[in-house]
Amino acid sequence: MTYDELRKEYKRFVYQNYEYFISDGVLNIRYSFKIEGLSDFNPGWSIPVSRESYDRDILDRLVFSLGMAELVSYWKTACPQDIVIECGDLSEQQALWWKKLYFMGMGEFFYTNGIDPDPETFVNILSKGTGDIWIPHDSGDYSGTLVPVGGGKDSAVSLEILKSAGEDIWTYTVNAIKAASDTIAVFGSEKGRISANRTLDPRMIELNKKGFLNGHTPFSAVVAFSSYTAAYMNSLRYVALSNESSANEPTVAGSTVNHQYSKSYEFEKDFMTYINSIINEPGVLYFSLLRPLSELQIAALFAGQKQYHGVFRSCNRGSKKGEWCCDCSKCLFVFIILSPFLSREELTDIFGEDLLNKASLNDCYRALTGLDDNKPFECVGTREETALAVNACAYDETPLLILQNPLPQAGDMKAALRDWNDENNVPWHFAEALRDKLHEAGF
Repeated sequence: MTYDELRKEYKRFVYQNYEYFISDGVLNIRYSFKIEGLSDFNPGWSIPVSRESYDRDILDRLVFSLGMAELVSYWKTACPQDIVIECGDLSEQQALWWKKLYFMGMGEFFYTNGIDPDPETFVNILSKGTGDIWIPHDSGDYSGTLVPVGGGKDSAVSLEILKSAGEDIWTYTVNAIKAASDTIAVFGSEKGRISANRTLDPRMIELNKKGFLNGHTPFSAVVAFSSYTAAYMNSLRYVALSNESSANEPTVAGSTVNHQYSKSYEFEKDFMTYINSIINEPGVLYFSLLRPLSELQIAALFAGQKQYHGVFRSCNRGSKKGEWCCDCSKCLFVFIILSPFLSREELTDIFGEDLLNKASLNDCYRALTGLDDNKPFECVGTREETALAVNACAYDETPLLILQNPLPQAGDMKAALRDWNDENNVPWHFAEALRDKLHEAGF
């Protein structure tokens, strides 16, 4: 069935309820969603907590909001026009906030499924709430920094920057894959590790197998709300993401379609705006430590962190098994972005293959470097910085993909490594630690 046919058949998605309880130091959450006439869904979460005293009203709002981020994974199977909220109130501005997240965060889903939705009418978010809603005040005491770790290079860079600054660091994972666990083990912090578990409802997976709509959802928004909840319930002051300025660039040229929308600075700003609409003077601050930097600068810093080179994995296909698939755009991008700073032998040792000499990756190369209009739907850097990395490749001989696809010169490497993006929310003392690390690296 097509998007229009499904919406005609299934008109209402209902966020019916959420339940939670704390047992043996774990916050257990269960959600109740329904697409009327199709299926019920009951996804769940478990998040370790250490806080004994907390504000029930604040936790209610955080658990409810995590459900609002979670529900879009189930809504997408049939895309009903009405999302009915039965278990919580939203002000008009909050409803518009969620509508924006769903539209922008689902841009790739709409694009890859050939859907051209009207941003005004693609969904109606209906709740009992109208006008102002009472906001609880946060009077808790907070300290320490929570760092979400996915197993790639970026979170490793954040961990080492914060470690050098003497911060009290906790790590956060969702359904931790081997690369994330190995990264934390190399970092050496088991004391402050929060390992959350997210359980998908298998009925959604079955619907996908039957041909209902499927595709990318803004998972980083789910990470935002779950990590913020974890920080609140463990009395941690900061949630320090590892999203860079490069995440702001659209994936599809000339559009707002961005695979990394929920990693963008726009979402980061919007997120804290929303948090301030549900908590008065929130004690937890969410920001990205690496926002002032590009992927190129992060790669330059990571190149010096050799203790992580054998364990990090940025490949979505292979990372769950602790492998590089060496056959996707993400593998090629990481290979390219590290190539100005590591030798051919070092890179081949990390990946197991010389990816710039792999002819089957030619289309991926063209998409990454801007020779083709659209970037791959992966978390990769900008077209310009990827081309700059290619031109600065530290090979003694010209690799095959570069020979077949010569690029014009793309800016100045020294200037790119000294860049600082002022569009960030990094607290000043963290910014100083980041600048110190850049200075140590000679930038």
